[in-house]
Amino acid sequence: MSLRASLRREPSAENRREVAIFFSLFLLGLLPYVNTLLSGFVYDDNFQVVANPYVHSFRHLREIFTTTVWSFEGAAGVTNYFRPMMTLGYLLTYQIAGLVPFSFHLVNLVLNCVAVWLVFVLLRRFSGERVALVAAGLFALHPIHTEPVAWIAAVTDLQLTVFYLGAFLLYLRLAETDRRLRARIILCVVFLLALLSKEQAMTLPVMATIFEYFYRDDRSTTTAWEKLSRIGPLWAMAAFYLTIRTLILGGVASVLMRPNLSWHDTLLSSVSLLGGYIAKLIWPAHFAAFYVFHPSRHFIDAAVLLGAAGLVACAILFLLLWKRAHLLSFAFLLIFLPLGPVLNARWMPASVFAERYLYLPSVGFCWLLGWAAVKLWNAEGPALLRPLARAVPVLVAVVALLYAVRTVTRNRDWTSDEVLFRQALQSQSDASLVRSDLGAVYYNHGNLAQAEREWQEALSNGPSNVFAIDNMALLRQQQHRYLESLDYSWRALRGRPAYTMAHVNLAETLAAVGRDAEAEWQFRISTTLTPLSTRAHNGYGKFLFQRGRLEDARNEYERSVEADSTTDAYNQLGKIYFTWKDLPRAERAYRHALGVDNFDIDAHVGMGQVLEATGHPAEALREFEKGLEMDPSDAVAKAAAVRLRANSSAKPITQ
Repeated sequence: MSLRASLRREPSAENRREVAIFFSLFLLGLLPYVNTLLSGFVYDDNFQVVANPYVHSFRHLREIFTTTVWSFEGAAGVTNYFRPMMTLGYLLTYQIAGLVPFSFHLVNLVLNCVAVWLVFVLLRRFSGERVALVAAGLFALHPIHTEPVAWIAAVTDLQLTVFYLGAFLLYLRLAETDRRLRARIILCVVFLLALLSKEQAMTLPVMATIFEYFYRDDRSTTTAWEKLSRIGPLWAMAAFYLTIRTLILGGVASVLMRPNLSWHDTLLSSVSLLGGYIAKLIWPAHFAAFYVFHPSRHFIDAAVLLGAAGLVACAILFLLLWKRAHLLSFAFLLIFLPLGPVLNARWMPASVFAERYLYLPSVGFCWLLGWAAVKLWNAEGPALLRPLARAVPVLVAVVALLYAVRTVTRNRDWTSDEVLFRQALQSQSDASLVRSDLGAVYYNHGNLAQAEREWQEALSNGPSNVFAIDNMALLRQQQHRYLESLDYSWRALRGRPAYTMAHVNLAETLAAVGRDAEAEWQFRISTTLTPLSTRAHNGYGKFLFQRGRLEDARNEYERSVEADSTTDAYNQLGKIYFTWKDLPRAERAYRHALGVDNFDIDAHVGMGQVLEATGHPAEALREFEKGLEMDPSDAVAKAAAVRLRANSSAKPITQ
């Protein structure tokens, strides 16, 4: 065989191996989560995707990059979360595929597959191909990842991990490229994307600095300037990000969620939280979508003692690896550094402890497991240990299978809100917020008795739960128990004065008892607090329409469609224009409504009325019959259809 033929064949074989590895890891990252593609929007998805005007139009692109993720909720959306990549990803997905849960879940699956591949590439560089394959496989199957992959609203952890690992790999390769400026620019861009994905990305410059000075192979031969030239771009970009974040939020963390929690209790709680995270990595069981946070007050608390024991064990193992397998000790930094920002309970939201926070840290854990498995597999020792070494592949396969089965079954918890909330309450029965959310599910299904039971139970666990209080106000309003409804509304507003929905519900109750001046004042407060709330604008518009103030109602509905396109606002605009005999504008309004939802009954019936009035009876009949197909009891459509059939030779349209 000629030398030229040999050289030509070897790269081909290497490429085939790379492709085989890639597809194997791709399948490991994809197959355990295929059943999530059939899930719907759950939990925060209903706010961050379905009801988020930023996601539905490019006209809010500026707000995506200059406000927090909850800013569309106005005064009630004050938060420490600045994550433009999340909302931008939702916007692009919505523009491409519409409001279809499948497409959003597919994005999560693709990001998970990319993360699995990056884990392999990184760990192959550190510990060789065999360790990297085992570690990346375990990472792909670990059940702790079900929350960030199966839950659309947790896409931030996937984005963070992809850009974080990508930036770290680019940093590692800085010493290997001659195109230094270009490499540093790309590094800065990828790191910025990580920063715009989630706050934990701020730990990357720290990690790179530690690696540069304590782990790089050339650390003893490179000058201080060379080291600075590698880590400098990361620190510069971090400083730029902090500056922008401070300007946007008014501070690095402008909101203290638990200002009454002392630093002493915060420190003890961080120890217990770390213990909980370590336990979840080692033994992924007893999952919940929401964990109730109980602050640790004393060092002798069981959770603190267990957390301290876990930290001591990790410290001992770190020191042993520092001496005997130096580079592997870096795995502990991959675990603990990204967890650092989420251990401060003072600035964390209701979910102080969450499984999704372990997605990136689990890279280090899987590295340790993969290295230990391969090390034991290759161990040479007494004859008695050789059967154990040969059993390692079987043991790894069993663990992987158990991981996969648990992942697939856990994915089912994210099928719907009711399933998710019920599952969470099985292990967190005192989770007041989750119970109030479950009550809302029952309310939306028309089961008012069960909804009331859940809300009352939520208030017994959390008397200050504003959402449960306001939900009770809404329930009493529907039951025409207006005095009780008013009492609940005022209680909710005392607890959270900027809660827009409480103002809307209070306004509707006041209107129902004839206190119109007070009702209008509450409507105005709601639209001022949350200018992008279509619920507030539409409620105010309905109030004005019912009182014959059509011009004011039109203005309110116009503000609603400027905030976000909804069928309710367009249909009401159609009614107003039809009342004014402005038929062209009425038709445009109804066509806009059908563009938003072609199955909207009111839009079809309204369009039929406009077409009949403009002398198009055949087209009008088609619209009325479309409405009747969806709601055969609609009185307006039935009367119009009978009238048009009697006055023309048109025949009813059949499927």
